[in-house]
Amino acid sequence: MSKYMHFDEFVLKDRRLLLAALADLGYTQVEEGEALPLYGYQGDRRPETAELVVRRRHLGSASNDLGFARTPAGYVPIVSEYDQRALHGGRLLVKLRTAYSERVVEEVRRRLHGTARRAVEGNVVRITVRY
Repeated sequence: MSKYMHFDEFVLKDRRLLLAALADLGYTQVEEGEALPLYGYQGDRRPETAELVVRRRHLGSASNDLGFARTPAGYVPIVSEYDQRALHGGRLLVKLRTAYSERVVEEVRRRLHGTARRAVEGNVVRITVRY
């Protein structure tokens, strides 16, 4: 049984942008509610709860649910040890942060009526907004 880990330092402030970033990663089926229970890969109910949940059937046969708990600062991921290693080649949180950041930049670009230029330099993605 894989335990769940809370990533309190990984705060995603905007629910709408978080949902869009999850969709960018292929997770379009997100359950929303209050204190939704998380389930393990065997269907066992865990004590952890979240307000946004991608159910395990949308992640993979050996996966656990993927949750996002709402805190005063924003949403924080709740990811099982297994899924942290398995999803997106062990880069789930990195890819989620990148997708979320790109959504934030697009929102800023849209509000400023500007243009954005994206450049990839090795493992670094640089986005420049001009307005």
